[in-house]
Amino acid sequence: MYDPLDLSRQTLETVFEPDQLFTVPEGNLATVADPDAREVLRTLGLPAGDNPWISVDQKIAERFRPVGEAYDWQLAARYSVVPPGADTWIDVGIIPYDGIALDPETGRVYCLPQDGEIYLFNSKFRYFVHFLYVIQAELPYFDVEWEGTEEEDELFDPAASRARTEAAMRAIDPAALEVPQSRWHKILEYIADPDAEYY
Repeated sequence: MYDPLDLSRQTLETVFEPDQLFTVPEGNLATVADPDAREVLRTLGLPAGDNPWISVDQKIAERFRPVGEAYDWQLAARYSVVPPGADTWIDVGIIPYDGIALDPETGRVYCLPQDGEIYLFNSKFRYFVHFLYVIQAELPYFDVEWEGTEEEDELFDPAASRARTEAAMRAIDPAALEVPQSRWHKILEYIADPDAEYY
């Protein structure tokens, strides 16, 4: 079993291939003011694994797209409350079909839903990456399409996997699960029951 509270480049590479971890060269990080987010982007990387929910922007190593440029609509036209500076947040990817963005000033990650208001997705970018690691590490224990080892097959138990995933998430970033409408809750439901309505 993996250690759900350990996060390092070496740990990430136990569940992601090195070419699935997109790092950003120091010279491209000038717009990221938060030192921890800079460190994560430079050394750990943004994981792009095979999970059914989160699709990351794989060109993030080459360029940051501000949310104000990435979307073909204005934030103020969709949301009644737009945090100051939201147009400069960095587009990280999507969780069907909502946007995920990094605030480069604070290091917080936000969800920009299709229906609903902007909410905090993770209180640090590091925690967002950590959540992706935990989900990827748990895939053999809940994903029926995963071709795992014999030991993993014997431990296949979606309900137990959901409990472990939620416990890890709460230990890493409890604030992320305090938002009732967060997509993280939907992912947890889906882990326990792949037939659950995700969208």
